[in-house]
Amino acid sequence: MIKRIDITNPKLAMEVLNVQIPSYKVEAALIDSDEIPPLKDTVDTLQQCGENFFGYYINEKLSGVISIKIENGVMDIHRL
Repeated sequence: MIKRIDITNPKLAMEVLNVQIPSYKVEAALIDSDEIPPLKDTVDTLQQCGENFFGYYINEKLSGVISIKIENGVMDIHRL
């Protein structure tokens, strides 16, 4: 099930980080660089990023995340 995530909720922001960090570590290993900005995110930086977060839940557990921004009628995916 896909649900919107209230990233201002610290508990939910931490759940997002618990999915995001391991995922970006895989990408970092593939490109041989740990300079991917989402690897340095914290609860505070997520809460201040201005993105809209949606989560994919399996048995009530967050299993995937996407964040988007819509500006001037254009949707941009920021995290996947």
